Amino acid sequence: MTAPEDKDAKALSSLIPRTIGPWLSEADEVFDAETIFDYINGSGEVYRSYNMRLVLARRFHKDGKPDIVVDLFDMGSSEDAFGVFTHDLDGEDAKIGQGSTYKGGLLSFWKDRYFGSVYAEEETPETKGLVLELGRQIAAAIPREGSKPSLLSALPPEGLDAKLVRFFHNHLVLNYHFFVADTNILLLDQTTDAVLALYGGPKDGARLLLVDYGDTAKAGAARDSFSGAYMPESPEKGIVRTEDGKWAAVRTAGSVVAVVFDAGSETQAAAVLDEAAAAWMKGRSPK
Repeated sequence: MTAPEDKDAKALSSLIPRTIGPWLSEADEVFDAETIFDYINGSGEVYRSYNMRLVLARRFHKDGKPDIVVDLFDMGSSEDAFGVFTHDLDGEDAKIGQGSTYKGGLLSFWKDRYFGSVYAEEETPETKGLVLELGRQIAAAIPREGSKPSLLSALPPEGLDAKLVRFFHNHLVLNYHFFVADTNILLLDQTTDAVLALYGGPKDGARLLLVDYGDTAKAGAARDSFSGAYMPESPEKGIVRTEDGKWAAVRTAGSVVAVVFDAGSETQAAAVLDEAAAAWMKGRSPK
């Protein structure tokens, strides 16, 4: 456990109220990427995959009432704060921060480089109101808004389910949302930025994956690795009809690899890639 006197921990602490209604806060706990498993065992690796720096946990207690807990993460960048927020998008929009969900006593939200989780150990009308109020106060205390990942600008808007866009870095998170392969055939790592988007319904829609490798040679190597493993009978063509009758296709655009999965037709797969590649390259062109 890191010391609460650390200046970054103090910055986190200053964003969270000390009381909420009649609930009083207890001593803070602070964890970094090395000690996160001492606090969150099961999902600690998710936060590490988004390059978390610190999390400050503050528990609010009132005798005879359910405890309320705030976990406020400094993710180091607004892109990773947005990304970890997109890992679980189940719930209703609470209109807090730059994006939020609420379900069953749990509020999640992001703003600037911060990701916040506020939950009640038992949901009641009273604790729901306090959880949401805590979220609003924390979000209001964060002075600036942050930028979303630039890759989002390359997502074709037509048919996009904007509520289910995921941002991440490594292949373990990709496989959590959409299984591609047992091994890392796209050569993803903590330096790659990736976006997964859904077009159409979750059962029959196509998925578009964009990965920025930051380098055209790395993108080419990833494209060749993916094609050789995923479409070995036609790696040069970069498009294949899968066993379920749908289509997958891959293309590079500068430092980005674009992949379409589960397209309804070869024409749809090519069209989505065309639009995404054109949008990305336009955004990289000198103004």
